[in-house]
Amino acid sequence: MPTFKNVDYFFEKLETQTGLDFILRAREGVPENGMYIKPHVHLEHEIMWFYKASGSYSIGREKFNIQNNTLIYVSPLTLHDMELAFTSDHERFILQYDHTVLSHLKYPLPAMEPHIGIVAYMEGKDADRLHFLFRWFAEVYEKGHAGDEIKPLMILLLNTVLQHAAISDHVSAETDRQSIFGMIINFIIEMERRTSFNMSLNDAADEVGLSPSHFSRMFKKVMQVSFKEYLLRKKISMSVQLLRNTDLSITDIAYKCEFTDAAYYCYQFRRFIGVTPKKFRDGSLTSEELKTNEIPSLK
Repeated sequence: MPTFKNVDYFFEKLETQTGLDFILRAREGVPENGMYIKPHVHLEHEIMWFYKASGSYSIGREKFNIQNNTLIYVSPLTLHDMELAFTSDHERFILQYDHTVLSHLKYPLPAMEPHIGIVAYMEGKDADRLHFLFRWFAEVYEKGHAGDEIKPLMILLLNTVLQHAAISDHVSAETDRQSIFGMIINFIIEMERRTSFNMSLNDAADEVGLSPSHFSRMFKKVMQVSFKEYLLRKKISMSVQLLRNTDLSITDIAYKCEFTDAAYYCYQFRRFIGVTPKKFRDGSLTSEELKTNEIPSLK
């Protein structure tokens, strides 16, 4: 069994509920040997409230401590990672939402700059109020209320969080485009916008302007996985959405996600998820079951 340091929670998100365009995870614990989320970017805004927690959080190249009453915001396509230590009283909330939420709410929420992160350490009444709002929002969300019933509370929560974020120090994940680190980050941001992941190492290196060997070393240093492994994960992630949301056959999904054949796709899917695509689809695995499925370190 791998050590927890090498476990990759590749499928980090919960499925959205019908009629909702955001994702909430509430009050999840941390295993006794800790949790590590590798560097990644995504298209959603992400807000994290750590009421009781111990660990660290990185935005770009800057690292911050996570302690009790830590509020974190990261804008879309901002590179970040997280490490959490086990504590018996751990309590955190994670809210992810995309730009459609802001248009649907029709409320003048504070605007955040692109490619930035914010880490704020809350105290006193501010911390108590924020925790009350997150717990209230989670209770309403978990009861399955319709979107129109949740909207007023979401406006209150987002407005409170973003007002605190607006007056806190901003951490820019943007880097000098001429630096190698900056070139890799900007390449990753561009890759996250694509729907095709058939790209050779040589083509990727040419796009960044590095030799294949140099690009390969730097990519793994930034993302902690090889470029080949990164592309494979993107294909698996795309296939998961098709398994959940379409009636396409396993073979059709394999080809749609650019695998050479269905057998190879099924092998790689099981290597990542722990079950075959068919069992994944038929069994309707919950996100919690996926999250706790340990995946061996891939090198």
